[in-house]
Amino acid sequence: MVGSRTAGPSGLEQARAIGAMLARAGAWLVSGGAVGIDAAAHAGSVEAGGRTVVVLGGGLDHLYPAENRELFARVVETGGGLLAEVDDGQRPATWSFPKRNRIVAALGEATVVVRAGTRSGALLTAGHASRIGQPVWVAAGVAGDEGSGLRELATAGAAEFRTVEELAAGLGLEPRDVEPAPDADPARLAGEAAALWSALDREPRGADEVARRAGVGPGAVLAGLMELELLGLVERRPGRGFARREVGSQGE
Repeated sequence: MVGSRTAGPSGLEQARAIGAMLARAGAWLVSGGAVGIDAAAHAGSVEAGGRTVVVLGGGLDHLYPAENRELFARVVETGGGLLAEVDDGQRPATWSFPKRNRIVAALGEATVVVRAGTRSGALLTAGHASRIGQPVWVAAGVAGDEGSGLRELATAGAAEFRTVEELAAGLGLEPRDVEPAPDADPARLAGEAAALWSALDREPRGADEVARRAGVGPGAVLAGLMELELLGLVERRPGRGFARREVGSQGE
């Protein structure tokens, strides 16, 4: 599954939901570990007890982006893996991300594009998938630039889906219940994760407000909140924001 690094909240929510659906169906998810759609998809899979593969743009000793390193650790802890085409010591470069997209496509049985502008690298992945005869699915009804690349792919023959359930049916998957990842201990948080936790309470707060209260930059707040969600410490309340999740005697 692939998509834009700059996707909005609806795209991130959809990617996360698809990742969770794949986990419940027992399917592995392959993506590139980038911020945005990739990270949301990985997180959704891990959070629902699934397994996922991150195809890196550099060596295994140069995990990128840095804000997703905790997510990558969770991927490995839950039985997934990190994959690199190059040797250790190779730093990711601008050219290496489009190059690795062919591996993302080749490892799957279908490629799903959740959000994509006309210049999105996700279009390259979809192109690789088409060339090897793999089905391509794109989210339908996405307005604006986030949907421009999706419309191009649909015109070229990609199948469209409007709901996660519709995608599951199209892929021939039957989601089932799985054991979710265990809760973490808030007392063991450090750095930005600890600051974000301290900025939250039981009343939902928007991401911008959480960023201000925590002193965390706008580019890191959503990734940090996603990680806290993944750990079972935070819940997202659509249309209202983020709040601390009830975790027994923890979290006070």
